[in-house]
Amino acid sequence: MKLVINLDSLVEKVMAQLAKRQHQQYDCTYQATVSVPDTQIFLDYATVVITNVSIELLTALYRLDTDNVWVAWILQGIDYQVTFQLSLNELAVHFIPRKMLLDWPILFITNRHQLVQALAHRVVTRQDLAAMPDKSLVVVTRDQHLTAEATDLLAAKDMKLQTRTDEDCIWQK
Repeated sequence: MKLVINLDSLVEKVMAQLAKRQHQQYDCTYQATVSVPDTQIFLDYATVVITNVSIELLTALYRLDTDNVWVAWILQGIDYQVTFQLSLNELAVHFIPRKMLLDWPILFITNRHQLVQALAHRVVTRQDLAAMPDKSLVVVTRDQHLTAEATDLLAAKDMKLQTRTDEDCIWQK
């Protein structure tokens, strides 16, 4: 018996699945006592939104605590090139380490659907803020300064500014 594989058909199916995946979003709710969703999610969805993210999960993720099943699951999803959006209470933004905002391949959103972002350079310009979505929450330190044009645009785009006293978040002190 000879197995015949139509390579063109197979490639076409794989490309169609990848194209479909790019536009698929999976939503789940974090609960420490509930098991994580199946890893099959990573094959079918390019974006995963996790709501109800706790400060406990943030700290475990920052510490790469792979004994935490949610952390291990998120890290595995990153290996699959999944974009994660972690939705949390606006007051919990103070607990997101600045390094996570700047360097991690994860997006943070408040429960009011505001994208949380930070910038690394000392002077925040109009161009920096223009590149961000309206109503974003921008985290800066006391060492960073906004230009006059940036301040005007902040109001025009209905953005919020959260100033931290230093580089570390509350629990890193």
